[in-house]
Amino acid sequence: MGDTEMDGAPRVSSRQALNRYPIIPAVRREEDLDAALGSPAGALFLLSASLLTLPRVIERCRAAGKAVFVHYDLVEGLAGDRSGVEFLARYARPDGIITTRSTVTRYSLEAGLETILRIFALDSAAVATAVQVIRRTQPGAVEVLPASLPAWVFAEIRTVHGGPLVAGGLVRVLPDIKKVLAAGATAVSTSSPALWGGLESG
Repeated sequence: MGDTEMDGAPRVSSRQALNRYPIIPAVRREEDLDAALGSPAGALFLLSASLLTLPRVIERCRAAGKAVFVHYDLVEGLAGDRSGVEFLARYARPDGIITTRSTVTRYSLEAGLETILRIFALDSAAVATAVQVIRRTQPGAVEVLPASLPAWVFAEIRTVHGGPLVAGGLVRVLPDIKKVLAAGATAVSTSSPALWGGLESG
């Protein structure tokens, strides 16, 4: 996917940002933001956001050279409709969003935002359903939870998705991350600041 622009601000593609480094900080608390900004990552996931503070947080991330992906479903005060997505795109101007909803994925793509579809691989049936949704919506990237999955799950997703494939959840130590990457993930998202320093620190 190519770069897009909105209100004169250049957007990096999710492929570029998510491929830059294989550990992506998933920030739940603003007090952890400094640690995330100091990490080697090219992208950050914001998992908790308020419309009042979101523009300021995004500008801080941009100043640090990080692409910002906001978990749309967790932003307080936003409806899961086209107007909500367009409002976020214009008001907060993130580089992209994360969502579990196929309709929000479609609206986000239409608004010119990079879009990460989050899926849950709880069992074989859930994987089959997720593959169908990915095929239908064609998101720029996919995040699959939990991260510790057999390699065939990543291979199955790869049959319909050629972009970044992020894995998250149930990752506690750096060896966990290395196993997930070896199984086929492009990158691993984690909310543990202790893991944001990089693979070399382990």
